[in-house]
Amino acid sequence: MSNKQETSTTVAKIPIKNIWLLLLYASDLYQTLGKQQRVQLENNPEDLIKLAAELYCKATEKLMRSLSCGYTQQTQILNRVRGKIDILATVRQHLLEKGRIQCQFEVLTIDTPKNRYIHAAAHTLLPLIEDEKLKIRCQKIISHFNTLKIGQSTHYDFRADYFDRSGTQDRYLLTLCRLIFKLAIPTEQAGVQSAEQINKTDTWLRQLFEEATIGFARVNLPASRWKISSGEKLFWQQKSASNNINKFLPQMRTDLIIEHSACQHRMIIDTKCTSIVRQSGSNNSKKFKSAHIYQLYAYLRSQENTTDAPSCHATGMLLYPAIDENINEHVIIQNHTIRFSTINLQEDSRLIRKNLLRLLSQCNCIPTNNK
Repeated sequence: MSNKQETSTTVAKIPIKNIWLLLLYASDLYQTLGKQQRVQLENNPEDLIKLAAELYCKATEKLMRSLSCGYTQQTQILNRVRGKIDILATVRQHLLEKGRIQCQFEVLTIDTPKNRYIHAAAHTLLPLIEDEKLKIRCQKIISHFNTLKIGQSTHYDFRADYFDRSGTQDRYLLTLCRLIFKLAIPTEQAGVQSAEQINKTDTWLRQLFEEATIGFARVNLPASRWKISSGEKLFWQQKSASNNINKFLPQMRTDLIIEHSACQHRMIIDTKCTSIVRQSGSNNSKKFKSAHIYQLYAYLRSQENTTDAPSCHATGMLLYPAIDENINEHVIIQNHTIRFSTINLQEDSRLIRKNLLRLLSQCNCIPTNNK
């Protein structure tokens, strides 16, 4: 996609500090912060890099005292058996005639994918830091990794690793590293005040906005009063189905479901990343998008079940990140309230938080003007 096309997207018009705010909400770090620290960062998202740097340096300096080791697979031609013999390679290269064999074996090393990921985070973080003391600490960490001949990698598969109780600190540090790599995205262009020059599309923003909304809900809606689920698969209530129907029926998977325990009010939220309206007719009047309404309508009506009372009057919300546009409309269709709402990402971070909390905390027993 060309730069000209890129700058016409929603993400191109969002202030950098509000991109950081969404990254904060979407991060695991947000859930571990104390209330005072959380509020401070929400009010000043630009401080997120400094906090991430401080936490990273502190955790890595502690880790350096006892870097974890791991096994890596190696292949080598040897004059004795070690590990598993690669028979095919040995025969092809006529190694036996030379008194040698090719073997595959594991070697214990500190140059593991996890340590390379942590090392790469330091290099990503260094140009983002303005505080001189933090810069020096980060440079020392890089120097230490280089001395130990540990490489760099910006990719790490959390699922492929094992964390026992003693690995809690490692998991926390890796979470910080992932946040650091994400924070680097909006600062790739020095001096940029908006995301206009970032090579990111609205698809990227939609995923970030979805993750930020889920993360925000989990932290700011108390678990004692709210039940929150995300990525939940919904099933069609089928009768007299043909054998192959499931091959063709589309899957239904929600972004976010919020249920208030006191009144058992359920709200199904689907996040989008397009304009909330489209131009319609010869007079270019603005209309909500039919496909989005049909999708949400299917989520609501397909789940109605008399044994599950909240399903019969659940609310549905289409939530859009928007620029200079504040829309909050609703309608009741067949016992289901459907809401059309936007979050203006050009507003001050305090207003974004206030409006997001207001939208997510709407239910039957709480006034809609609840802050």
